[in-house]
Amino acid sequence: MARNYRLAFAQRDICNHAKALHELGFINWTMNLTKFNIGDIVYLFMSDERRLRFKTVVVAKDCPRKDGLYWEDQNKIDSYKTYKLQLVEEYNGKGLEEAELKKHGFNGGGSIEKPLKNNPQLFEYINGFFKKKIDYSYIIAEVCPTEKSEGYVKKIIPILIRWAKQGLTNKTYNDLIKELGVERFSGIGRQLGYVSDVIEKLKEVTGEDIPTLNALVKSEKNDLPSEGFSYVSEDYEDMTEEDKKTYVMGLNAKAIQYNKWDWVLVSLGLAPSISIDEIETIREKIKREYKSDGESPYHKNLKDYICNHPEMVGIKDKEVTKRETEHQLLSGDKLDVYFESFDGSKIAVEVKSRISNETDITRGLFQCIKYQAVLDAECRAKLEEPQNTVFLVLEGQLSVDNKRIRNVFDINVIENVIIE
Repeated sequence: MARNYRLAFAQRDICNHAKALHELGFINWTMNLTKFNIGDIVYLFMSDERRLRFKTVVVAKDCPRKDGLYWEDQNKIDSYKTYKLQLVEEYNGKGLEEAELKKHGFNGGGSIEKPLKNNPQLFEYINGFFKKKIDYSYIIAEVCPTEKSEGYVKKIIPILIRWAKQGLTNKTYNDLIKELGVERFSGIGRQLGYVSDVIEKLKEVTGEDIPTLNALVKSEKNDLPSEGFSYVSEDYEDMTEEDKKTYVMGLNAKAIQYNKWDWVLVSLGLAPSISIDEIETIREKIKREYKSDGESPYHKNLKDYICNHPEMVGIKDKEVTKRETEHQLLSGDKLDVYFESFDGSKIAVEVKSRISNETDITRGLFQCIKYQAVLDAECRAKLEEPQNTVFLVLEGQLSVDNKRIRNVFDINVIENVIIE
């Protein structure tokens, strides 16, 4: 179903919508007032401020009201079913004040729930003030009943997406359990059910035709999903074994051919997955190829350059209260470059010069992960709130494989630094 863009009039004398959005992250909108579709974008015009302020997205319908505490008169809270409008972004500039909106076709009033097709120019103007992409990461928390299940689903989805992107259709439930890092897991079917629910919810709110991932996981006995797959497809149990194989093959073909899995990960706030086998391959490669021959002049020059140019890692020279090379950590490691600023934040830098090969840069990526953990631990030991950032700075650039590692662990990397 196509997404509509709509305006809604938030009446301050009825409800403090702004406070509800700030504290809850959503508001409820009575369903008998208008007709929204899941996935519609709804902009809120604030009656008291006479300006458009919030961008929301319709994420559910037939919901009980949960923003009643923000109503001005508790005795007037209605009992109608509602839409749930999730906050996307807030705009506090002057560009969406009533006078400006009227220049683009806005006619004000209290009944302005109109779809995009009625005034495309107005919505084109409004859209220009909102830059954030819609974050659908809330879906996982809404679907999963416990934090433990939420944690498993956040691990399972990236694993299954990696299998789909690699064209792997021979994986079993035991393979998935192994990738999760546990020996046995009797509840894996239940977690896969939540995975299916998450994908279905994402399909509903975006209108994107996302194929199922669940058919990729099979039983070792018959190379087919277990009976629990009927949760994904109601007709599954009524099929013959031969029909099931044909059906599953078709579902997996769609999953493999789907080219928006990276978008799914980003939309759900998830990082790509690296397999256990890949990690062990990286470990062996580093063990085999890494040899320390002491500090090269190239490494020292890059290290000294960064120390004298803190702006390279986002801190102004006048903000630096402490800088040094070879800063000692409590773990026994030494940071190539270290900065402290007047606001208490700290920046650590690992550098790799022009002569560092791919393996050495891989090692640098994992050093950054280690340094982040140690710096955070040192802060907590001193009862300080960690405000630490770690960078890997390269004279060269990341290989394709190292970019994957960077993306998985969200490491700050600056490439192609030229020493002046």
